[in-house]
Amino acid sequence: MYHTAWTQKHSSLPSDRIAPPSRPSSSQSNSKSKGKNVKSDQGPPKSKEVRKLETLLSSLKGSESPKKDPKGGCFCQARNHPLSSYTPICRTCGLILCNVNQPYFACPHCLASLISGNIRDSLVSRIQAQLDQTIAREVAARERAIEEAKQQAGAFPTLYGTTPTAKPIAPQPQTHKVLSLNSKSKKVLLSSYTSTPASSRPASRSETEDEEAAIMRIPPPSMEMNFARGSIDPARPWANLVNENPEYVSPPTQGEPASRRRRRKGKDRDNGSRA
Repeated sequence: MYHTAWTQKHSSLPSDRIAPPSRPSSSQSNSKSKGKNVKSDQGPPKSKEVRKLETLLSSLKGSESPKKDPKGGCFCQARNHPLSSYTPICRTCGLILCNVNQPYFACPHCLASLISGNIRDSLVSRIQAQLDQTIAREVAARERAIEEAKQQAGAFPTLYGTTPTAKPIAPQPQTHKVLSLNSKSKKVLLSSYTSTPASSRPASRSETEDEEAAIMRIPPPSMEMNFARGSIDPARPWANLVNENPEYVSPPTQGEPASRRRRRKGKDRDNGSRA
């Protein structure tokens, strides 16, 4: 038999010419299995409330000495934001604190610690209890939704052996070739243009965009004092001298206007004089 470059001398069967399929190594298979296990162990994504409580709990446990809020805190005194449920007031200077001021930071005014050692321990246990209750409530709601989905799917059972729905294929970049004639050199030019499709965006907002929502913080009051420029009038000791041109605003009249009441009084006087 005539032997070529791709045939073997010890065999003359055509099947021996086909190369055996390459098998993945054990290290690659182990890494893929580990990756699948990691993804399965992550579980469902955490809600915004759970992430907020976890951040607050870890910050309270890790902060020994109070630090100043890098964003400056908020001086609205619970006028623009709700009152803080953890540290509603600074025990040193008496500043009313809203929920924007975190308990693990120092007071934005006097830079004193908002919580002491005993209060810190009780606050940590309180937040831990809130975190456990929130997680249990979300797990119960998730299980309830799964049960409702199973009950709804029971009325319309799935058929076995059906082909699964195909995943949408991402659009690939397309290359176009254009022939053009140069007017000066009279030569044919071949140009290629590649159009890249726009990537599809998710319908829902990401978690980072929700957490980075802008919070309106009230800055501290100005340290400059406004003094009266003029002297006090003895006839008007309570006059406001800070404003340059104060204007008097009369209170609104109730019922009829004053002109009608004056006309009615004049008519009554005329009738009395005639009588």
